[in-house]
Parts: sequence; C-alpha cells; structure tokens
Amino acid sequence: MKPYSFIIFVTAVLLVIFGSLLVLSASSTFAQLKFDNPQALFAAHIGKAIGGVILMGILAMVDYHHYKKYSKIVLIGAIVLLVVTVFFAPEVKGSQRSFTIGSVSFQPVELVKIALFIHLAAMLERVGDDISDLRLGVINPMIWVLIVVILVLLQPNVSNGVLILATGIAMLFVAGIRLQHFFAFAGGGFVMALAYALYKPHSFKRISSHLGAIFGDGDFHPQVMQSLYGLGSGGVLGVGLGHSAQRNLFLPEAYGDFIFAVAGEEAGMIGTVGVLLAYGAILVCGLIIAKNAKDKFGKLLAFAIAFSIPLYGFVNAAVAIGVVPVTGLPLPLISHGGTAIIIVCSSIEFY
Repeated sequence: MKPYSFIIFVTAVLLVIFGSLLVLSASSTFAQLKFDNPQALFAAHIGKAIGGVILMGILAMVDYHHYKKYSKIVLIGAIVLLVVTVFFAPEVKGSQRSFTIGSVSFQPVELVKIALFIHLAAMLERVGDDISDLRLGVINPMIWVLIVVILVLLQPNVSNGVLILATGIAMLFVAGIRLQHFFAFAGGGFVMALAYALYKPHSFKRISSHLGAIFGDGDFHPQVMQSLYGLGSGGVLGVGLGHSAQRNLFLPEAYGDFIFAVAGEEAGMIGTVGVLLAYGAILVCGLIIAKNAKDKFGKLLAFAIAFSIPLYGFVNAAVAIGVVPVTGLPLPLISHGGTAIIIVCSSIEFY
C-alpha cells in the first residue's frame, strides 16, 4: 500500500473507532428506553463498522479498473433500487429514503452515489480529447447526474441531492470541460436546487427559520440549539467519553446526524478539530493520489471520493455549529448507520 493510501486507510479506521465510541455513548439512553438494552444500537453499529473496515481491507487488493466495465449496469441497478425506494418504500419522518428486507434497512442513495462516480469517471475517460464538446463532455454525463439527483430530491432528500450534484459538476470541471460550460451548469444546478428547496415546505421552513435566526430575531432549530449547548459545554478537553449530557434525549438521536455535537461535548475542541483535520487529511492525500494517478479514470474517481467524503463531513459539522440549515446528513465514518459506513469504507478502497 502506497504512503498516501496508507494514511487514508489509517485515518478512516481511526474515524470508525472514534465514531463507534461516540455511538456507544450517544445511543445508550435512547436504546435503554426503546429496547431495554443500552447497547442495542451500538451492537448493530459495531457489526457494520467492523464489516466495513474488513471490506475496505479486502477490496484494497482488487484493481479498481475492474469496476470500469460494469459501471453502467451497476449504476442502472442502483437507480432502479432508488426508484423503488422513492415510489414504494414506506414514509418515515416525511421522506422515503430506505427500505427494509427482514431486519436489514438499506438506503440506495449511498450505493447510487459511488456507482455514479465510477460511471462518470469511465464516461469522461472515454470522451478523451473531446471533453470540450458540449454534448460529449457535458450533456451526456450530466444526464446521468440529473437522473440520480432528481430521484434523490423526490425522496425528498434535498441536501444529499445538492451535494451529489456538486460532486458531479466538480468532476466535469476536473475532467477539463470549458469554463463557460462549467459556470453555466454550476449556476443552473445551484438555481435548480435552491428553487426546489424553497418549493418544498419542510426545506423552505428550515431555510427561512435559519436565516431568521442569523439575521433576525428568530431562534435556531431546537436540535441546533442543543448541539451548540453540547459543543460549548465541552470546552477544550471535553467532559470525557460517556459523560455527555446531550445524549440524555436533550439532543434527539444524538448518535446520528448530530453526533458531531457529542464529539465536541465529550472530546472537546480537540476532538472536533481532530475530526475535521482527519477529513482534511483524506482530502489532501486523495487529491495527491488523484494527481499522480496513471490514467484519467483513476484521477477522476480518486478526486470524487476525496472531494465527497470531506464535503459531507464539513457540511455536517457546519449544521452542528449553526452555519447552515439542518440537512439530515450523517457524519461520514462516524454516525450510527449501516449503509453509509459500509459504502464509504468500500469507496476508500479505490485508493
């Protein structure tokens, strides 16, 4: 394993370990009340976390070029699963993001993201010197991006759709499309996403109330307020692992989307800065790997992964500190959950 790949691997494992400790702490009160077992959610999480790390190690021995020939069929299959979820999955908390088979819950958006990145990298490599051509270099790849984004928005999952769109357009930019094409599609994508977010009542309410809290006399979302209390009470060194007050249902589902606040309360500023630096290490090392990749497929795929993981991490942290509205995005490799941690671990093997 090459040095930068090794750094990313070790960093990912450390994030998974730290995240598992936080999940154990943050989920204990809720699990005790719901399942009469304080370790119930942790037990489900740790099995998937270990499985993800093992899968990351196994897949690291596989040449990522093998996935190129199957990229289209895998993406189509993932899109079909996404369609099934959007139109047939039961609604949970106002959205349809997962379906359950037996006792296993699966979110297709996690699979479709990595499948999309692989297929885009393969498409853009085939385009070659015709990358400046509007149809070949931009429109054809963007059709796949928009299919995925529209389906994700229909769940509705506005934040995930926006970040997938941002990553897709960033891949086109790195591939070498013309600047006027980049600015046109980036601007158009931003306007489309903003218009849809303002159209949907739940996202419009979040955006308007958040802006009111920043620029007016309104209050932040209750979860954001509790998150800020947790981060503030942690100080520099934190109150210690397992001693969070926010986990006692002050912060609902603290083991999920707002686990960054628990990290700040229990591990202090050192813990939160450490997490952000870890994502920064993945970004920098990933970009170096992308720059030194021997072919365009490797460059683009490495870039997409290096760009998307920290992007999701920084957005999650921005929500926790009240910089952006509540999004419902997990903290990569840390938050409780099965699909996300397994897929993210699997994507790291492409390094």
